[in-house]
Amino acid sequence: MLQDGLRALAAQAAAVLERQRQERSGSDAPAYLAAAREVSNWRREAVQDLQPAPLSALAVLLQVERPVVTRCVKLNNYWCIKRARWKGEIGADEEGHTGFASADEGADAAVTLLRRYYLELGRKSALDIVRRWAPAECRGGAPSVSLPVLALSGIGMTLRARWLAAQRANAAPARRTRVASAVSGAGKPSRRPAAQSRVSVVPLRPLPSFRVPDIAVGLGERRVATLSATPTSAPKRRQPTPASVAAAQERTAARLAKPAPAKPIASAPLRPAPPPVRVASTASTAAPRPPVRACTPDEGRIRNYAARIVAGLDLGPSDDLKLFAPDGTPLPNLPRVMLAMSSVELGMLRASLELIESAIARSAPQTQTNLSLRPLEAAPTP
Repeated sequence: MLQDGLRALAAQAAAVLERQRQERSGSDAPAYLAAAREVSNWRREAVQDLQPAPLSALAVLLQVERPVVTRCVKLNNYWCIKRARWKGEIGADEEGHTGFASADEGADAAVTLLRRYYLELGRKSALDIVRRWAPAECRGGAPSVSLPVLALSGIGMTLRARWLAAQRANAAPARRTRVASAVSGAGKPSRRPAAQSRVSVVPLRPLPSFRVPDIAVGLGERRVATLSATPTSAPKRRQPTPASVAAAQERTAARLAKPAPAKPIASAPLRPAPPPVRVASTASTAAPRPPVRACTPDEGRIRNYAARIVAGLDLGPSDDLKLFAPDGTPLPNLPRVMLAMSSVELGMLRASLELIESAIARSAPQTQTNLSLRPLEAAPTP
């Protein structure tokens, strides 16, 4: 009783707010308000189609913002689908999230997108679906950070980095001084007077001198070669005598006449034949390259998202979710998967089961009609 009364009161408040907006704009159709980044009738849709009902009603009555009411709630987009010319799409925010005219059209788009993932793209497991539904944002390296952001927050966002950045930001900018010469150009005086620049002079202190004992003289010094002005005479070479020449010739003849000792020739061990050289071929015989690893923070988020989807289905994140039959007929796991995905995207709120089941029912009539006509086509005519 209390819950129904609260929802009725919230519906009345939403109707009053929407009527005021219609009076200001002069149009009864829902519109996307770019300044507020919301659809004009999101409050009425939230009261009708979001669970828990008391929380959504209080959020509308008290005009609660984050973390209860997220951006996708205000867009009637309870699965945070990006724009792609969907039926009922009337706008989009800066990040491309679609604003739908009603929550029903947002649910229809979610069913259509899941069917496309499952049947056309072959993404049948929770991990495969989430990797494309909410992909990682740090692919291709670390995200680029602008210099002003680094100047305000510091590198690494550590406590010391933030303190140093704050000290630098609060410090007075350094003065720029221009030193103008007394005469510029070809002997012409400069137009601007010379700037009075303050020069910091640091006196040089004399270094202590150490007395080197006589025994260590020259250990750490280099001798300086001195050139004499008077030329010095070269040393005289000793002239050979006939006796020394004869002795040298005898020694040379004796050395040549003496036979050289024969050196034993050692048998060289046989070397093993070299291994055959492998020639690279153009055929792809190498092992496939390992897949590129995703960044760690987003990989954890994706795995948590997939775990929330398969919770209660007795399936793993890499197992087939069994959402659709080969002919496109929705299977019983589809409502539970859509309910879990809406809960992850909206946080404290989620889409109602009635909204999801009505969207699935609207997507199924064409398939069910085709199935019901098959017996009539096969039956023989009387």
